[in-house]
Amino acid sequence: MALWEDIAKSAKDAAAYTVKKTEELTSIAKIKMSIRSEENNLDKCFSEIGSLYYAYQRQGEDHTSEIAALLMEADQVQAKIKCLRDSLAKLQKSVICPGCSAQVTTEYDFCPLCGTKLKADAAEEENTDEKE
Repeated sequence: MALWEDIAKSAKDAAAYTVKKTEELTSIAKIKMSIRSEENNLDKCFSEIGSLYYAYQRQGEDHTSEIAALLMEADQVQAKIKCLRDSLAKLQKSVICPGCSAQVTTEYDFCPLCGTKLKADAAEEENTDEKE
């Protein structure tokens, strides 16, 4: 009977692991889709800004307030993208390089692309932990 209990436990553990990994992959896919969607929104903002600026240059139409609104919208979209990328990096157990914005695994102390220091010193980490 112990053999069957071991098999049943192993099967339950495997099923639980599979469910956990599936949830992680689903979350990663959803975040990636959200990032793509926000990048499309950003492209639309930039396109509209360009069209309005072109109209200003060619026809002398004043679109200053519309451009300002689109610039604010673009800033908000970029902030959303940054938050989504940070969430994605956390799920994938990596960090975003503050120097070049590359996604780098947490095993590195310095970014392999630009050389920026990724990990804070132990004393710095303790100070930030205490502030939170």
